[in-house]
Amino acid sequence: MPKLWRRWLLLVVLALTVLLTGFGDYRPSSLDLAVAGHRYSTAGWEVSHLADKWVHKLWDIMPWTSEPAREVRIAQVVEFFDIVQELNDLERRILFPQSGAGGTLSQNEVRQLTAEIDRIKERRRAIQSQVEETIESEISAVLAQEGLASRIGLIFPPVDAVFSGSPNVLVLSPRDRIDRMETVLLKPGLDDLVRERIEDAMFRQENLAALVESTGGVATYPSVVADSFGLRFAITTASHEWLHQWFFFQPLGQHFWDNADMTTLNETAATIAGREIGDRVYTAITGEMVVRNGVGPAADPETFSFNEEMRETRLRTEELLAQGRIGEAEAYMEERRLFMVENGFFIRKINQAFFAFHGSYATSAASISPIDGQLEQLRSRSDTLEDFLKKVAEFGSYGDFLGYLDATRTQAPAALRPQPGYGLDFAQIDGMVR
Repeated sequence: MPKLWRRWLLLVVLALTVLLTGFGDYRPSSLDLAVAGHRYSTAGWEVSHLADKWVHKLWDIMPWTSEPAREVRIAQVVEFFDIVQELNDLERRILFPQSGAGGTLSQNEVRQLTAEIDRIKERRRAIQSQVEETIESEISAVLAQEGLASRIGLIFPPVDAVFSGSPNVLVLSPRDRIDRMETVLLKPGLDDLVRERIEDAMFRQENLAALVESTGGVATYPSVVADSFGLRFAITTASHEWLHQWFFFQPLGQHFWDNADMTTLNETAATIAGREIGDRVYTAITGEMVVRNGVGPAADPETFSFNEEMRETRLRTEELLAQGRIGEAEAYMEERRLFMVENGFFIRKINQAFFAFHGSYATSAASISPIDGQLEQLRSRSDTLEDFLKKVAEFGSYGDFLGYLDATRTQAPAALRPQPGYGLDFAQIDGMVR
């Protein structure tokens, strides 16, 4: 009874505090109501994971703690991503039994699969911290080799990532143009019905194009990185997110939200350098060389080219919106989405918010920004990745970046290097925390 009275007293005090401080007139916005219960707490993530990560790091350097040999740690990394894939396959069998060869599952089969899932999850938990440590160490080693360590040999900020389900992101755009006006992080794992409900609410109540999209990672600290797309993806994404954290202490990152061009400059620089770092780390871990092709051979006119079709969709949509033909543009985007689904590329929704979000990555087929080519020019003129990153990090405005490119246009390019692959990979997207 005393505990119950204390709880009631606390509720009364909180209610009086709200009323006396003027929050009694607070009215939640339509956005607040649409995402109620689905918001992702970055503060909660950082509080719950940062301490755990650093306690584990400190424990590992204690004199009585012996670190496994590198070969053992690498084997754990490979095992971790193998069992994540196995876990995904087993969970899919329970959720969609009709898609399997055996059809509907019996109760006994469901119990056996559930027990196997629990066993795999336990093994995953047992090795996760060590796997994260290993990949962080491998990324740090490449960063140091590239000259990004401090004078005393430290990487700052330290590479710190957690492999987990990555948040979803709600993107809002006006309907009459493509403009990333607001983004809100949402909890991972939202099903399509919840996504549609949020998007429809923003369309009906605010006349906005909305998209709830998955992300591959978010630059919290520690970074959250999706673990369900394999080892190479996780390494590249962790590298990408670390670059966002490093840029945060430079003019480039501090001006991330100034305008769309600065957002795209940030994201594309992190993509280009993140791929380069990630590829080197992947090779160091697996021994497999990564070859990324550039433009590649001319497309067969009889073969469906996703990149070309998506870029055509973006350009035509821009034309229709510029002419004020909003309804026609939206009907066209849906028609094109169905066309891509027919050709084996499933996309849940294409609208103005879709292009506003994916267009922030100039390496994407959904982008019409010239920033990708401009950054590739800068990279080709840079002798090393360190030179490229330290130069691009200096720019606090897109105009300054363009001015530098113009002033150095006659500079001879550095030695040729493998170019990153292009295309729109909907798994390989991240969310920058505002």
